[in-house]
Amino acid sequence: AQASGLKWVRHASASFRDRVLIVCAVLWELMAWFIAGACSSRTPAAAVAAAAAAALVPTIVERRREPFSRPPALALCDSATAGPRLTCFGEAMLRYIPDPDTSGAPLPSRFTSRWLQSAGGAELNLTVALANLGWGGRARWISVVPNGHLGESLLGLASAAYPDGGAENLQLVRRAEGDVGVYHVWPAEGKVAFQRRNSAFGLMDPDWFDESFWLQLLSQPTEPESLGSLPPPHVLHLTGITPLIGPRSYKAWWRALRAARQLRREAGVHSGAKPRILVTLDLNHRPALGTFEDLWVMVEPHVGTLDLLVLSIGDLLKLGELLDIPDAARMFVDTEVPKGIPGAPALEVAARRALAAIQARLGHKCAIAVCCKQREPLREPGMPPVQLRWSMTCLKTGEIVSTRDTGITQEVLEEIGGGDSWLSGCIDGLVNSESAAQAAAPDWSREQWRAAMRRGDMLATLKQRQVGDFSHVERSRLDEAIAEHLHSGTAAKKI
Repeated sequence: AQASGLKWVRHASASFRDRVLIVCAVLWELMAWFIAGACSSRTPAAAVAAAAAAALVPTIVERRREPFSRPPALALCDSATAGPRLTCFGEAMLRYIPDPDTSGAPLPSRFTSRWLQSAGGAELNLTVALANLGWGGRARWISVVPNGHLGESLLGLASAAYPDGGAENLQLVRRAEGDVGVYHVWPAEGKVAFQRRNSAFGLMDPDWFDESFWLQLLSQPTEPESLGSLPPPHVLHLTGITPLIGPRSYKAWWRALRAARQLRREAGVHSGAKPRILVTLDLNHRPALGTFEDLWVMVEPHVGTLDLLVLSIGDLLKLGELLDIPDAARMFVDTEVPKGIPGAPALEVAARRALAAIQARLGHKCAIAVCCKQREPLREPGMPPVQLRWSMTCLKTGEIVSTRDTGITQEVLEEIGGGDSWLSGCIDGLVNSESAAQAAAPDWSREQWRAAMRRGDMLATLKQRQVGDFSHVERSRLDEAIAEHLHSGTAAKKI
């Protein structure tokens, strides 16, 4: 609250200062005109003063109008022809966390505390993770960021997270008037508090991202990696966070999905004229933004457009209750899940039944995935929690693919960003790691799904050993960790 209050004062003060400058300039010009008329001997000086004052006014006015410039042109990124492409659309925020290092310099007074600032956002997190895995500028983030110091700070933090500075990744970010969202994390208490009211993203003009914008962006051509092969896919990734932020962001989000559906219908999945469009959506319900029912009303009409819908265990329960699916709504009533890692087999049984029932109710329109985590009871205070991580996907056929036999026992140093990293690793495995999987998209085999999901499991594990939302894991480290884990032949090895 204090941070957002200071931020509001800063923006309000800037606006008030501009108005004062304009008034002073006008008064100065009037005074100069009066002096010029009263004292002819001082006319040259008065004329100079009047000219200076008159020149000041349009400068201030133009500076105030600058943020509302035309949208940036849609340019092909330099890396566009090197492989698959990812486009994410969503909001990013400034993140604050108490500095865990208490051995630093003493605080200036007992009335202060030390916080670490970083940036984060579900959609932005994916582009950073994939860029660090070697995608470079082919992973692009589309958003609206406010003008001013806080917007510059957010973009600076995002830029620093990309290996090459993010010039291509961030080239379609709009700048506008508004505020920047912030959130505070208290890891020791397991609490997160968001403040995104009046954010520039929520106040966007949805016409900046009209249907023609999305059609042009998603239909940009890519060249096949070899003669006779299919063009690399273009993945559009969205979350359920964006439509609940407000009606403006919902409209832009809806247009993106409609454009993807139109391109898929026109070109066909295997057309060589345009990139194959793949669509992933992480439901990622945020109760502070709206009810689960509100979100599902927005998402359900687009399920047929998706190739992958990512849910949480909690989402399975909520969907079961909302759509009256007993196997999902009663998944923990009909199946008792013991606490700790020994409860993993029971959680697998309950989640399998729920996933299959939800897939049947939704009409087998897309693959549905869920990340599973079974955590040990808390140990000594200050010690990181230990959990078993694996994932499950119910394919459109109804077949369920699970990675529990290669699940990873991990120590969790960072709670946030694991799900985004899992999806990043999974997308990388499905369209970028192997040419056979890329060519098969979106009709991947069971083993191709398993390999991609294992990749997601490991990337999430490695990322949760890093503080912050972003994954900085490189491809060589990820491949090495996967090979080592599979070679060990056991899920008991702690990472």
